[in-house]
Amino acid sequence: MLFAAAAAFSFSAHAEEKGLGFSLDDVSAGTDIPKVEVSLGMRPFANDLIFVAGIKLGYYDDVGIKITPEPYGRKVLIDQAIPLLINKQIDMQALYPPDVIAAMDSVKNIRFIALTDLFQGFAVLAHPDTGAKTVNDFMGEGMSFEDAMKATMAQLKGKKFATAPNIDNRIFLDTAFKLGGMDMTEDTDLVITPDANAQQLASSGQVEFQSPTGAPFTAQLRGAGWIPLVTPIDILTFMPAGPGSPTAALVGTPGVAADADWAKENPETVLRFLSVMFRIIRDEKADPEHVLGSMLDYVNAFAGTSLDVEGLKVTIDSLSPLSDFTFQENYCDKTDSALYYRTAFDAAARFNIEKSVLPDVEYDADDVIWACDAYHDLVELKAASDELMKKVGGMELPGDKQALVDKAKAQYDNFNYLDAYRILSAAAE
Repeated sequence: MLFAAAAAFSFSAHAEEKGLGFSLDDVSAGTDIPKVEVSLGMRPFANDLIFVAGIKLGYYDDVGIKITPEPYGRKVLIDQAIPLLINKQIDMQALYPPDVIAAMDSVKNIRFIALTDLFQGFAVLAHPDTGAKTVNDFMGEGMSFEDAMKATMAQLKGKKFATAPNIDNRIFLDTAFKLGGMDMTEDTDLVITPDANAQQLASSGQVEFQSPTGAPFTAQLRGAGWIPLVTPIDILTFMPAGPGSPTAALVGTPGVAADADWAKENPETVLRFLSVMFRIIRDEKADPEHVLGSMLDYVNAFAGTSLDVEGLKVTIDSLSPLSDFTFQENYCDKTDSALYYRTAFDAAARFNIEKSVLPDVEYDADDVIWACDAYHDLVELKAASDELMKKVGGMELPGDKQALVDKAKAQYDNFNYLDAYRILSAAAE
């Protein structure tokens, strides 16, 4: 496996323990927010790059975090992302869980501390000049979903089909071609090339069908009239996707991964980082032009796209809708949901076992996904802060203590429940 050599050295005592290990009993004392540096990597995808908005808008400054390397973190090419974490050259990396799940037999030190969005940006796209029909078109003519998938994918038989070398969309493509009764490698003239190169091939008429791995490219193609023949939503709509269904692996929940040792040693920094993530998501939903406008130039320059704010809004809101604080319950608490983190993990693991990428042994979602553990830490801190807020609300406070309460409220309002709790604890003494 690609990362096996580096991963062989990635075992640690911390990595074998599950969860951040954070406890209310161990919250650091004091009312000042410590200043720390966090090295953060982002790939050239719009949903990865939302953290640039947090840097530009000063949200990280408000919780004492300086993102390095300055000014906007590290630009990470797709094939660099996992090795950088394996080799502990970076603290955090925006990443896609199925990529790590596929390598988890050898990669031992990577843990997802956040789930950021519900990625829906994959699609099999056809050039508008092909006049190709979508699976929904065929179903509208009276075909069953099964027959419509065969008719849809048959349009690619023997044709040039481009997709990127990274594996983000492989579960989707494998499912789509299998439902179509075809094999992607054998039944198409397959072109494996980065999304930006595929765009150039498409613009010169050399490729009629493609499946980008990056939502900005999907959005740009769809904006240019490319036809979405089939998407994960089409498959999830017409096939069961609950626990035990192989289609559950189509649920894409990108997030932020960290080195396990680093996360264990810096749980409070992790929780402050998450507070900024939830602040970005809330503000993007409330004022997308402001938030997305702050990151637009960076996205276009790094991803090689030419989106305007509206195009970036479509990319985020339609293809990578962000998962706010409340929506995290779908990942972490609703065990009967296809979005539940264990369900999606198990389906992705099973897919890789069936492809002989992973050995057929038992895997535990908590060996990779700590996002729900961190989310539940924030939920607990929020509840504890609520209790302290009630307590101080019934007290006659001197000016200095009231200033602390005001400071705590400002942090609380931006999801930094950790420092809200710390500061309120001091105010209530």
